[in-house]
Amino acid sequence: MTQFKVVITDFGSPENELEAEELNASGLDINLVRLNGGSPQELIPQLADADALIVQWAKITREVIESLQSCKVISRYGIGVDMIDLAAAGEHGIPVCNTPDYCIDEVSTHTLTFLLMLNRQIMPQHQHVVAGKWGPPAPTPPGRLSTQTLGVVGMGNIGRAVVQKALAFGLKVLVFDPYLSAESVKDLGAEKAELDDMLQRSDYVSVHCPLTEETHHLFSADKLELMKPTAYLINMARGPIVDQTALYAALTDKTIAGAALDVFEVEPPPADEPILKLDNVIFTPHLSSWSSASFVQLRREAAQNVVVALQGNQPRSIVNRKFLSRMNGQ
Repeated sequence: MTQFKVVITDFGSPENELEAEELNASGLDINLVRLNGGSPQELIPQLADADALIVQWAKITREVIESLQSCKVISRYGIGVDMIDLAAAGEHGIPVCNTPDYCIDEVSTHTLTFLLMLNRQIMPQHQHVVAGKWGPPAPTPPGRLSTQTLGVVGMGNIGRAVVQKALAFGLKVLVFDPYLSAESVKDLGAEKAELDDMLQRSDYVSVHCPLTEETHHLFSADKLELMKPTAYLINMARGPIVDQTALYAALTDKTIAGAALDVFEVEPPPADEPILKLDNVIFTPHLSSWSSASFVQLRREAAQNVVVALQGNQPRSIVNRKFLSRMNGQ
């Protein structure tokens, strides 16, 4: 029986028992190798003979992909695939798969948690009480949630879940997603809008789009200036979608009222990152996907992608189909 080398390039868990269980249950002869990530130069010598990769944050660049001699699939621990060169993988006939539905409930709930904390001024009230004070922490009370508007940028699985949960709270929802029709957005109970219009009308703007060349620094200083001075930005996607320097300026000069960030341009952020010193921002350490159930699902589904590909079948969540199609002349 042919033995397959499966390499986990990097992952937050110190062990890989769940992945090994899924791989071994397939009946395939698997040699599972665990690495600790690193630069492409460090990875390349250890990946050349790999039949499959399971990746978290390691940069799988064109250089890395061109060094792969027998790789049949790259599986990502997560939804976003911005750390993998999709075009290079497609040109070399390697499907790239993600785990598209492992944390929909967690991230959408985290989003609404941020929104509710911002609306109810939970952090200022907490700090107010801890400081020995009582009564309102600010002269202006919060707006009534059911009279406010949420703008959602990106309508993948998580964006759709956010819309459903926001509607349950009585929020009006605007959606910016150039790949969806106005009719399909209306069917979800929301209204499609262009980005500038959405920014001008929304009391909260929540980011759920992938990081691409098109969305890098989508939220520039010019875009932030379109928002209401009472509005809040919530970034649940990738840090570089928001120009963090511009965001810091907008927060300090009160162009917008505040923000909630689960992601940063540089992760983890350096200790001297200026935005961390602001008291009108809520931070979490890129853990909106975190739950006991999602953690297990993530690991099992990432391994299942590998099993399906090594068995000669097509995984369900291939994200670089257009590049594979070009390679095949389709």
